[in-house]
Amino acid sequence: MKQQWLSSWSSGVTGGLLVGLVTAGCGQENPSEPTDTTEQPYYPLVVGATWEYQHSDWVEQVTTETAEYDGDTAFLMTDSPNPSDDLRSDSFISSKEGRVVRLAKDEYLVGAGDAAVLTSHVTYGVGFTRFNEAWANQQVGYKETPEYERIETPPGMSPKPAEARRHTFEVVSLSEEVATPAGRFDCIVIKRTKDWEAAEEGVDAADADTKTYWFARGVGKVQERNEETGSTEVLQSYTIPGSSR
Repeated sequence: MKQQWLSSWSSGVTGGLLVGLVTAGCGQENPSEPTDTTEQPYYPLVVGATWEYQHSDWVEQVTTETAEYDGDTAFLMTDSPNPSDDLRSDSFISSKEGRVVRLAKDEYLVGAGDAAVLTSHVTYGVGFTRFNEAWANQQVGYKETPEYERIETPPGMSPKPAEARRHTFEVVSLSEEVATPAGRFDCIVIKRTKDWEAAEEGVDAADADTKTYWFARGVGKVQERNEETGSTEVLQSYTIPGSSR
C-alpha cells in the first residue's frame, strides 16, 4: 500500500492519490510487423501503462496512475522493490510542452506483507528532466544542460540544504534498432552525464552515473545502460492503453 504524504513537509505535495480510469488496449510489438508510430511520443504518460525491465538478476515492474502534486494533476510511476535492498520508489512525473520531468520522489523500504515504510522524500524544483520530445528534431551531437534544485527530506526531519544540480543530455543517434524480448524497436539514443559535484549523492545516487537510454515512440524506455557499472535494463514486456501498437 502506498503511504500517505506527511502534511508537515514544506514541499507543497498534496496528500492522497487520485486513481485514473484505465482505457482499454495494450501495446506490444510483433518484431516482424513494423508499425507507424511517427505521431506518438517517445515518453508516453498514460494511466494504466506498465513496463517490465530485466536487470542482471531481477525483473523490475513499473506502473503508472494519476496523482495530485502541488495542486496539479501529475502521473505517479511506481517501481517494484529491488530484492537486493527491498527498496522501491514513487516518482511524480509531469510533462510541459514535451519536456518530461520528475517533480518528486519517495523511497520506501518494503517489509513483510508488502508493508512499506517511507525512508526519504526528494523534490526537484522545476523538475529533473527525464526526456524532451524536442530532441527528436535536433541533429546527432546536440546537447543541452537543464538545471534543477534538489531538496532531500528524511522522514520526521527538516529538509537538507538545497543543491543546485544539472545534467547534460546528448543526442547520440536519432534512429537505432534495438531487439528485445518485447519486440524490435526504432529508438532515439540519449546519453546523460552529471554536471555537478556533491559531497554525497543522497538516496538517488545512481542519478550521478553516466547513462545511455534508448527510447521508442509509443513505448518509452526500451533499454538503459549504466556506463559506470556496465549494468543494463532491457524491456521485457509493456502495456500502453490506447496505443496503436
